[in-house]
Amino acid sequence: RMKKMERIDGEMITQTSFVKLRRNPFKVYTRQESPNDGLEVLYKKGDNSALINPNGFPWLNLKLDPHGSRMRKEQHHTIHNAGYDHVVAILEHLFDKYKSQIHTLTSLESTTWNNKDCWKVEFKNPHFKYSKYTVGAGESITSIAEKYKLSSHMILEVNEGLEGYHDVSKGQVITIPNDYSPQMSLVIDKQIMVPLAMKVYDDKGLYEYYEFSDVKINPEIDDAEFTEDYHEYGF
Repeated sequence: RMKKMERIDGEMITQTSFVKLRRNPFKVYTRQESPNDGLEVLYKKGDNSALINPNGFPWLNLKLDPHGSRMRKEQHHTIHNAGYDHVVAILEHLFDKYKSQIHTLTSLESTTWNNKDCWKVEFKNPHFKYSKYTVGAGESITSIAEKYKLSSHMILEVNEGLEGYHDVSKGQVITIPNDYSPQMSLVIDKQIMVPLAMKVYDDKGLYEYYEFSDVKINPEIDDAEFTEDYHEYGF
């Protein structure tokens, strides 16, 4: 189960969901518990759209672009970022970028989280800043964020005149952060070595918070559980 809090337009939006995920080939099923109890999402790598059961009006299954405005509404990330790989890629990038200083920028200590023995890792980045960036041919906010391991939502937010993740053109000058975050804090389960909680800050304060519970690593998941006809789902 995942609880997430993401700051959208100055307000922390909270959502809790049950998640099943297969890394390779990438497949994910989520069932939201709050605020829209029963909303389901099913996505498989290679599909052009995700299948949505809104569990409410319009009372029909929907197929939506994972990068489209409807699926990204009040979301910092796309469904492609589900799981831990996205977080790990950001941390690996930051650790490599600042490897000569990494011991002064990070701290590690033992802690307890929900009665589990854990590591607490903190990364404090005094180099975080915003700078100007000239958009290249074929680039979007999403591709720029992926290229430099940044938050696409943060880029959209600091450029108030932009209306969407593709609302940029070649030669346009926008503002982007130089890194994903000025401060990150992770609580990592010592036994299964995955994060159970993660806090991400920007220059205004807490930007993202993710909490994971009842985590099962490498469970047996039948292929049928990533199909819309699976008997436990409401599609």
